[in-house]
Parts: sequence; C-alpha cells; structure tokens
Amino acid sequence: MVMRKLGLPLLALGLGLSGYLALSQPTLPEGPGKELVLAKCQTCHDIGLVARERLSRERWDAVLDEMALQGLKVTPEERSAILDYLATYLGTTPPPPPQAAEAPTAKTGAQVYANCQGCHGPQGEGNPPLFPPLRGHVAKLLGAEGGRNYLLQVVLYGLQGEIQVEGQAYNQVMPGFAWLPDEDVALVLNHLLTFGAPEGLRPYTPEEVKAARAKPLTPEEVHALRQGLRLP
Repeated sequence: MVMRKLGLPLLALGLGLSGYLALSQPTLPEGPGKELVLAKCQTCHDIGLVARERLSRERWDAVLDEMALQGLKVTPEERSAILDYLATYLGTTPPPPPQAAEAPTAKTGAQVYANCQGCHGPQGEGNPPLFPPLRGHVAKLLGAEGGRNYLLQVVLYGLQGEIQVEGQAYNQVMPGFAWLPDEDVALVLNHLLTFGAPEGLRPYTPEEVKAARAKPLTPEEVHALRQGLRLP
C-alpha cells in the first residue's frame, strides 16, 4: 500500500493515465477490465472524470510500458486486459454502448486488497527495497501495544516517513484509503489478518473504522504512531 511518487519519465509522456483519469472511480465507463484498471492504476493515479482527448491503442501500450518501469506490477494477462479496456473505452474511437448492470455481489477482503497488491504483492510478499512486505510483519504490528489502532490508521490515512521492516529501510509514500467505505476498509483490514495475526484477535468492524474517522490524521502523524510502537 506504499507507492512511489510519479517519476519525470512518465510525466514526459505528456498524456499519462493521470491526465485522463481524475477524481472519482464511478466515472469510468462500464466494461470488461474496469475493476482491474481501478485496482492497478489508482494507487498512483486519481481515477475520475475522463478527459475529452483519447489515446490510441499504441499510445496506451506505451503508457503501460512506462508505468511498469515506475513500479506497476501486473501479469501478462492483467496487462492485456487493462490495455483492452483502455483502448476500447478510453481510445480514439467511440466506446461501445454501456453494458447492462449486473446484480451486485458481496465484496471480499481479497477484492478490496487488489488496491494494495500492486505495491505489497498478491500474497503480501512486498517488493523490497521499494515496498515492504506485509506477510509476517502484520503479526508483529498487531502483537505490539497500539498496533491494532496503527494498522487501521495507516490504511485510512497513509504513511509518510522512513520505516524499518525486517532490517530493510523503506521511505516511499503510502496513500491513504479513506475514500473507501467503512465496510471496505474493515474487509481489507481483516484480509491483512490472514498475513499473520495473534490468536484470538477480533476482526475489525465498520463501526470501528467509522470511529477512527472522527479524528483524522496526517500521514506524518501516522508515522509518529508507528515510532511509538514497541516492535520486536
């Protein structure tokens, strides 16, 4: 869930994803691959209003290549699906008519965690030395006094400042996910528990998340919380 700042090479393209996806995810056209685009792109880009200009398939292909150089982690299958979506719905030709809405299905923590795995890996393995692992480290956080609250705060409000995980220093910027509904934040926190949690730890609840919103923190204040933990 830690991200790298957008690099100058990507800015040099002039027409990167951030120029086309701006503020809120509901504005993306419905179509196969939409959820994958949201999961993989919004860790570094705000998703929102679609700009009037469109890119050709070749141009989107080049943007994805540059994003991969900036740290985007996707399988070949995921990359193909993302490119198909961008070229079809944000391309230079009019997109197909919107698909009929499907009946909503209950979200899972693993689905919400898709927002995080671009940095922290599908199984919480991380991507040292850029992004720290969660597997194993979550257990240490939750085993420390104040660790439960810290984990909730870092998911909500992000983190700014150097940290040490398994002897490796990390100093990237992690975005907050306060834009997610309380239910989704609780789901992803409980998914993190599968990466290691003390026995008998009670699951996070939407009510607990809602209560944490009453006193918003800055990423720097979240870092200060971490510094106060007595981690093994």
